[in-house]
Amino acid sequence: MGKKSRVKTQKSGTGAASVVSPKEMMNLVSDLLQKCSGPAPAPGKEWEEYIQIRSLVEKIRKKQKGLSVVFDGTRDDFFPELMSWAAENGASCEGFEISNFAEEGYGLKATRDIKAEEMFLWIPRKMLMTVESAKNSVLGPLYSQDRILQAMGNVTLAFHLLCERANPASFWLPYIRTLPSEYDIPLYFEEDEVHYLQSTQAIHDVFSQYKNTARQYAYFYKVIQVSAGLVLVSGLEEQCAPLPGLV
Repeated sequence: MGKKSRVKTQKSGTGAASVVSPKEMMNLVSDLLQKCSGPAPAPGKEWEEYIQIRSLVEKIRKKQKGLSVVFDGTRDDFFPELMSWAAENGASCEGFEISNFAEEGYGLKATRDIKAEEMFLWIPRKMLMTVESAKNSVLGPLYSQDRILQAMGNVTLAFHLLCERANPASFWLPYIRTLPSEYDIPLYFEEDEVHYLQSTQAIHDVFSQYKNTARQYAYFYKVIQVSAGLVLVSGLEEQCAPLPGLV
């Protein structure tokens, strides 16, 4: 269980599928939104619904292959730039270093003794990506018009991150380049991995999370299409929510 997602971001245009018409994409997205917005399935039919939703997701994913923005190099390559950027903007950078803790992943390791209650780490608010900074970005016009986006701070931040990721001049680029490109959570499990969870209590949460995420994606895809020109980010349509296989 828990294999890392085999879905990775690709360079724009690399391995892209044949050109897909906007109408074809909209039809797929509309089908996905309808499927995810219907009543809950009857007892015992949850797996069938999950497979149907997953099938639509995979079709959309294949249509959008090759549109994601990626960076040359690995996360490790960008850590020095991250620390330099942090220091230049007033964050604390002494007394610790970025280290790889094997299965736990990357984190901070102390390079000196730290006293009890000693403040050794601080980050100026201007360096944070927040709902406020999202409202003051290219995302602002869309945010001001969509009530669901206004009510879902997590989705607003996801949009904000994707907008800045696609902007080569973004203030946050040194940070964004160090983010992981693959994830090891149930939302990104392969179908056979999810199948193994069917006899556990976690399966209902897995179904619900997948369905809700797919619904968010379909809804915001349509919002962006209707609001064409408000969010001027190439390829954002395929990334407007953390949908498996589309980021």
